[in-house]
Amino acid sequence: MLAIAALESRTGGRTTVAYDAGRLEPHARKGEVDAYIVATEDGFSPLGMNLRFLSEDLGVPVAEIKRLADWNRFENPRISLVALASRRSGRSLRGVILAASETSECYKRFATPFFGRPYRDFYYNVSYEAIAYVSSQWEARHLAISHLSGSGRFHDDIATCNAEALAHYCDAHANSIDSFMFLGCCILPAHLSGISRLNMEGQTGAHHAIATQVVNSDGYVLIHLNWSGDA
Repeated sequence: MLAIAALESRTGGRTTVAYDAGRLEPHARKGEVDAYIVATEDGFSPLGMNLRFLSEDLGVPVAEIKRLADWNRFENPRISLVALASRRSGRSLRGVILAASETSECYKRFATPFFGRPYRDFYYNVSYEAIAYVSSQWEARHLAISHLSGSGRFHDDIATCNAEALAHYCDAHANSIDSFMFLGCCILPAHLSGISRLNMEGQTGAHHAIATQVVNSDGYVLIHLNWSGDA
């Protein structure tokens, strides 16, 4: 695990930012990650590589995770997060967020997948609302995020959006998140080189609230995002 930055909030809180190219399981079992944000792309991807562990630790069948991920990727036209809370007490993870990403149906309206530059509002808002949900609803303090791009398409701008979302959330909610890890394939240390040290005061601006709709379903929660009119 490589230390990347130390985020210091205006009220004195501190969040460490790190990177690791490996899998989720060892970090979760050591208590270094208690909530995971991952794109819905299956197969040779962070979700695919960690699927069995997620199912075992959360107590959610593999088929259910795959069904919800595929729905959010291929069928859902809205920008949505699927929140799956742990169904087992005393396990490593509090839950997983199956996040909209570059390969999602909903991303097509913003930019040409795989060829255009990342659409910053999309990555920022998806990151911020995912961070906000796992912190406020699950009281998670050790977060990990894998690439929200297509495989092999991670970009420095996406890392910046992830980091700015984290900075803004911690600025408004001091001492809420202890650590944040960029985890898994397609992310390289070079992508994170601009995040040498995050200092929210005067460098990352402020969060602009958007409209969200939370829908409780059987065994999971949907968080729909809409910034066309903002909150």
